[in-house]
Parts: sequence; structure tokens; C-alpha cells
Amino acid sequence: MAVDAAVDQSKIITITGPKEGVGKTIMALNLAALRAGQTARGVVLIDADPLCRGEHLSWMGVAQAHLLPTLKDLLDFYGRAGGGQKAVDLVRGKIQFGRAGVAILPLGFQPKAVLGNFDPQHFHNFLKGLSQYYDVIIDTECSYSLLPFALDISDWMYWVILPQRQMLVATLGLFEDLKTEHFPLDRIEIIINQFNLPGALRSSDIEQNLFAYNKKIKFMLPWEDEIPAAANSASGYLLINNSSSAWAKSLRFVANHVRDIRPKAGGGNFTDLVKYLASANGLWRVGQAPGALSNGAPMAVSVSQDSAGVQAASAGYLDMGYDPKWDKLKEQVHAKVVNDMALVRANSDEEKNKKVEQLINGWLDRSPEIEMTREERERFVNELMYDITGLGPLEILLKDPTVTEIMVNSHDKIYIERRGKLTLIPLRFRDDDRLIEVIRKIVAKVGRRVDESSPLVDARLKDGSRVNAVIPPLAVSGPTLTIRRFSSKPFTHEQLVTMGGLTKEMVDFIRSCVFVAKNVIVSGGTGTGKTTFLNMCSSFIPTDDRILTIEDVAELRLQQEHWIRLESRPPSIEGKGEVSIRDLVKNALRMRPDRIVVGECRGGEAIDMLQAMNTGHDGSMTTIHANTPRDALNRIETMCLMSGMDLPVWVLREMIAGAIHVITQLTRLEDGSRRVTSITEITGRDDKGVTTQEIFKFVQTGINADGKVEGYHTATGIIPNVFKTLKSHGVEISEEIFKPKEPPK
Repeated sequence: MAVDAAVDQSKIITITGPKEGVGKTIMALNLAALRAGQTARGVVLIDADPLCRGEHLSWMGVAQAHLLPTLKDLLDFYGRAGGGQKAVDLVRGKIQFGRAGVAILPLGFQPKAVLGNFDPQHFHNFLKGLSQYYDVIIDTECSYSLLPFALDISDWMYWVILPQRQMLVATLGLFEDLKTEHFPLDRIEIIINQFNLPGALRSSDIEQNLFAYNKKIKFMLPWEDEIPAAANSASGYLLINNSSSAWAKSLRFVANHVRDIRPKAGGGNFTDLVKYLASANGLWRVGQAPGALSNGAPMAVSVSQDSAGVQAASAGYLDMGYDPKWDKLKEQVHAKVVNDMALVRANSDEEKNKKVEQLINGWLDRSPEIEMTREERERFVNELMYDITGLGPLEILLKDPTVTEIMVNSHDKIYIERRGKLTLIPLRFRDDDRLIEVIRKIVAKVGRRVDESSPLVDARLKDGSRVNAVIPPLAVSGPTLTIRRFSSKPFTHEQLVTMGGLTKEMVDFIRSCVFVAKNVIVSGGTGTGKTTFLNMCSSFIPTDDRILTIEDVAELRLQQEHWIRLESRPPSIEGKGEVSIRDLVKNALRMRPDRIVVGECRGGEAIDMLQAMNTGHDGSMTTIHANTPRDALNRIETMCLMSGMDLPVWVLREMIAGAIHVITQLTRLEDGSRRVTSITEITGRDDKGVTTQEIFKFVQTGINADGKVEGYHTATGIIPNVFKTLKSHGVEISEEIFKPKEPPK
């Protein structure tokens, strides 16, 4: 068959609308007949509307329709023939064209059941194969499963509505859903059917409502008295044969538009579409591996995430290659959107985000020269949204709960820690200025500032994550940002035991010590989980105790109601107004606390903490940076000397021995796992210093073939001095937990 390759190429066209009864089916029939008259190829009209049940064949006057092959028949045959272009050639021999050059393929005798058994990948390949030989026109219902599929595969879509308010409202809602899922609307044309009905909405009012989606009315078809009679006749499609009909004349404009459409290059990203269909609760049957992509790569289906983006999809950003081709475009759109936002009023962050997204999509819709797949467009819009309203690429990382640390060494070098391992990822900031802008946005929310006069700052995110930022001139290689993340819900002791961090016996001992108001120090290096462990320990404090927590940046998450949080304050730009941890510890003594919990001791506040522990505030806790329990004691001595109080060493050691009862040592092992490697009791003081005895320890036995540390926790066999105190306070704890364990075999 001759084909005018210059303009009139084969293509796939979808005709749909927001509701039934808009006239899309009779329009599809007549448009198919018109197109068949314009091209020698023939037109295949697919009845993909489960509600029609063979109406197309009836209107075409086809006798013995049950003898014709259905779409299901041809799809089954296509599958048995092995798929691909050879199978399409065999299918062509089974397609029967009517006298108008139109072949109609109904779904089947039970349309919804048939549709439920279609594999979208199989259907996609079948239709693409047919479109190599024929124009394919799809008449489909508007559903959350069919519409995205049709929009993905079609070269163009005609959206038919009546000029009625309910039709417009339904259209706006569906367009908003499509934009939320990043399906581009640039290949959808609006057709108003029966525009001259009494009481019809004005076209200007309709277009005003469609402005947010950059849509205008493309065609307007009139109401004519002969339409009902033609629609009820056995040859309703022949309505177009009345050349004097205004409706027929208008439809010819649509047919000419179809003729001039150029098939879109490439097509949508089918992997992304199938992910959407798998989560749409629609009619599609989508398996775990519905097929393979055109390049032969296997296609996996994952469940889409909720709208709040609680979890990133399997950390897919690790597979993202940085694509610099979008940088210039992002700068252009960023500038335009920020400029337009100056004219937009928003009452909430949610409304602001929605407006920004509409502006970005509107700009893309007005730029048809920008070729993007749906997946590329979704990523582009999301990244630009993060740049304008959020924290840039950090937003993606903050949605992944498996990321425990984010380390931005420079604008183009970002590392993350997941499961104890550091990984360089391909995400990046556009430049140093954008990174500094994000840092300022973070610190401003907690009343901090960062500039050349104050180039180092600590802050926190709204989810409690700890933030440290350093900018030039201190950061020579460019602005640096470190984010320590914490679980939205503190880890329970059961979870820590399950993860292998410690044993139930160790938990029982710590719980008993906290309950009877023993003072506990949590010691460990950077990233060993001290704050997490301190949260767990604090959960054992009785609910009727008055607790004061003191921190540089509020991170602790206690479960008790009688809890007061204090946070230090840096000096102002004039160097005034600073409130240090030490100031807060001193003030806490005047607030009648039962327990004082200091997030971290790292300076002169250590002496005030010891004095509090020695003067009736038992049951207090803090963390300290040290690699062993002995190092922790030495560091406490050093910090006390930093306080400016001129005390003899023996006095300091006497204070330490009287104040601290238990040191819990945390260690991050070679494989990234975090373990409690020692629980040590302070027993007193001698001429050499503070004396201790180890109650529990972790014994490392080796490293397995997977690089995982092997070992076990065991008691040392020493009965702690505190055991008698536990008994006298009515705490039931067995001596059996202090018996050593045999190494596992």
C-alpha cells in the first residue's frame, strides 16, 4: 500500500472523554471512516470501551458479528505466533475490513474480563506492530488503568466533552491526576461536542478553567437534529456522508488534523508506565516480570510509593547517572518560575508547592521542542521542585529511611551511609551557590545563620536530623554539609537486640540500673549510635520522674510526658546572647529535675554534670566521644580541667568515682555494624586512678566470606556491686545473666 511518508504516516489515535455520553463513540466511527477515505492503508478501530459491547459493529451494520475476530482472539494468536513483527504480519491476514475501509476490533464477548487478562506490554507491542501498516483509532472509556496506557502509546489523543459544568469539573480533576503522575498533556486536544446546545458553557469560560493545564479548545462540533436518528440507525457512521452537515464539515477538520500529525519519536517509558499500572488498582493484569524492554533488558515492576514520599523507591537514585544536559534548562525554568511566583499568593506550603508544580509543567507544555519521556519529565519536575521549594537533591535522600548519614563534600560530590557503608552517589547540586543557599535555608529555620563571619554552624531539620555545615573560608574545597539522620520512631530495645547490637541480658541489666537511678555514661566514637542508645536507655526512666534534656541541637526523643527540652543558643551577629550547655546544666539544677540527660558532654559542662550527679540528681545520663571505657574516664578528667576550675587530679577522680556508676561502650565494627562492645561498672578509686570491672563484653571471632563480623556477646562472670542495690529496690534480676557464655559453634 502506498504511503505518503512526507506527512501522512501511520499513527495511533485515542478518542476519550471524562464521562460516558459525550459522543466519543459516534465521533470515533465517523472519524475512522473519514480517515479511511484519506489514506489507502485502511483504519483499524479498536473498541476498547468495555461499556460499548459491540455497538460499533451494530452501527456499522455488520451482520453475524460473532463470526468476526475480536481483539482478544488476535492478541491470543499474536502471542501463540511468538510476538514481534512476523506475528503482526500473520495477524493482518485475519483482520476483516468493511466497505468503508474500516476494520473494527471489539474487545470480546465479556469485555471487562478480557481486559483484566491483557498484559500491557503484550498489548503495547501488538498495537505498535499494527500501526506500521494501518492507522489505529482507539475508542476507550476514561479509567485510571486505560487512560495512562492510551496516553503513553498514542501519537495524539482527542478529549471529547460536552459544554456542561460537570464535564468540565471531571476533566479538570482527571488532568490534575495525570499531571501529578507526570503524564504530559501536550498531545491532548480538547473537542467540544454540541457546543451550541441551550444553556451550554461559553467556550471562553471553559478555556479559562483549562488555562492551568495550558489547554485550549481545538475543535467545536455543533448539535444537529439528525444526529439522534443517525446514531440510532444501522449506519450511524455514514453521518459524515452528508457533506452539507455542519457537524460533518467540522469533523473533516479533525480528520485533516489527524492526517498532519507526525508520530511521536520513540514513545513513552514503558517500564515506568507498568509501575504505574501495577499500583493503579485498575483492570490490568501486571505480573512481576511482564516482559522485556525493546533492548532485551528484563523489566521489573515495583510498587509505587505513597504521595507523601515516605520511602524512596528501592534507593533508585543510586542508579541515576548525572545528566548535565538538563542544567541549562533547569536554570532557565528556575528563573522563570521564581519570577512568576512573585505574582502568586499561597496560604500554605502545600498550596505553594502545587502552584510551583503547575508553573513548571505549564512552561514545559508550552515548549514542545523539549523532548522528554514521562520518566524524564517526572524526574525533571521533581528535581526542579526540590530546587525551588525544598533542599535540592537532599530531598530524595531524606525520603529514604535506610540512609543514616548524608555527607556533601562539595556541590558535585555527595556520599551517603547505608547499612554502615559509605557510597558515592551520582546526585549533585548545580553549583556552590546553590549548596550555600540550601544550607542557609536549613539553619534559618532554627534561628541560626551562616556567612563569612560565622562560617560554621550546627542545626537540625524538622524531622530531628542533626546538621553541620562549614562554608568558605574555613571550607577550602567549597561548602560542606553533613546530616546525621535519626529514625522517625526511636529504636526499641527489642529492635536493637534483633539487630545484634546487644543481648536481652544486657538490656535487663541496663534497664535495672536506670530504674534504680544509677548514673550512666554512653561512650563511643563518631557514628556508633550513641544518641540512639541514649534514647533507648531513657525509655526505662519511670514515667512519674521529671526529666530535663540539654542539647546543642535537640535530637533526643523521650517517650515520657513530664519532659522538658532545653537547647543551647549561639551568639548573635554582635557576639552577644550566647547560652552554652554549661549555662543550661547550671540552670537545670534550679528546675527541680529528677533526671538530667545531657545529649553530649564535650567541654567544661562535664564538671557541672558530675556535681549534679553527686548532689542528689542520680539517674542522670550523657554521651561522650571515646573509644574505650578507660578513654572515656580520661576524657572526662580532661573536660573537667577545661572548665577553668583548678582542682587536683585526685579530687576529680574522687568525683568521677562517686558520680558515675556504669559506662556503656559502643563500637562501629569493620562491616559497618554497631554493637555494644562493653558494659563496665565503676567500682571506686585507688592510687592509679578510677577502678572499673567489665560486666559484659563482645568477643569478635572473625570475619566471614561476606565481610560480616562474626562474634558473640557474653557476661564476664563478675557479679556487679550494683546487684545488691537492685535487690534492695525490689528489682527482680537473676544472677544467671552474669554467667559467661560458650562461643557459638
